[in-house]
Amino acid sequence: MNKFDLGILGGGQLGMFICQAAKKLNFSTIVLSQANDFSAKQFCNHYLIGNYNDKNILNDFINLADNFTIETENIPKEVLKKIEKNKNLFPSSKIVEISQNRLKEKKFLNSLKGIRTARYKPLINFIDLKKSLEFFGNTAILKSCEFGYDGKGQHTVQQSNLENFKKLNFKNYILEETLDFNKEISVIVCRTKNNCSYYPPVENLHKNSILRETTFPAKIEKKTRDNAIKIALEISSKLNLIGILAIEMFIMKDDSILINELAPRPHNSGHWSIDFCKYSQYQNLLFSIFNKKVKDPEPIGSCKMVNIIGNDYKNKEKIEKIFKFYDYYKEEIKPLRKMGHYTKIT
Repeated sequence: MNKFDLGILGGGQLGMFICQAAKKLNFSTIVLSQANDFSAKQFCNHYLIGNYNDKNILNDFINLADNFTIETENIPKEVLKKIEKNKNLFPSSKIVEISQNRLKEKKFLNSLKGIRTARYKPLINFIDLKKSLEFFGNTAILKSCEFGYDGKGQHTVQQSNLENFKKLNFKNYILEETLDFNKEISVIVCRTKNNCSYYPPVENLHKNSILRETTFPAKIEKKTRDNAIKIALEISSKLNLIGILAIEMFIMKDDSILINELAPRPHNSGHWSIDFCKYSQYQNLLFSIFNKKVKDPEPIGSCKMVNIIGNDYKNKEKIEKIFKFYDYYKEEIKPLRKMGHYTKIT
């Protein structure tokens, strides 16, 4: 079998959009998926199905491409390092390793001058939880250090429910202060050794820790906008990013900025770029890998992206008649599952 231009770890909707963008740019793709049914299946040139830790399947996958990227950061670091031994991985395993662990991520971010996250406490046992909760004023958020997304592995902890967590294995958790923030925004950066571009701040609306809507441009002061971009570029530079990185941020009441999370992959809040930028986040990821130079996104208008969650997908036909709708081709509807999205002019 001939080699493919790009190997993608993960076949969800982000992988699907990478494959679609690659096809338009005449790049071939091979996907390694752990699920039998996955969004990218009908859009990639080839695929393998199996566990990331299956050495035979992983070896076959690695042999079929020279350049690789991810659509989820929740991939064993041993897998990423194995790929990186002889092939090219974008972004690097070092960046993914920082981003896939909340404690490592927060330590890294707070080590940078002028960049801060919410206050947090590492936990070892229940006594730590109890003391840390008192420190944060008797309400805080318990977060798993790994495999947490869309609200998974997150719990609001108060004195009234503290005893519920007594038997938890605390070694992989942190306790984070609750924030009275004004807005949530994100900035996406694409970078090579030769140049850098960014998607300006968008405003994100979450419900139950799941992104529901993204609005471009974010309704923030110019000074705050410029500061958000500056911070995003600084983080990307310190990480020596080659590839793509999404930076989620909180805008506080005084317009100061705290970093929430990093995502070393295309981001849900960047879907708007498909329809409302000359160059989407997916195209720029490919440019960073193959062209060694990324392009200015060139946004072409204000817009909104709305996620279709769970049973809302049953209204698909009505939505399609009104808006530009993107189906994620997921067979099973689950209550909090992203099933698709649509975009509209605002």
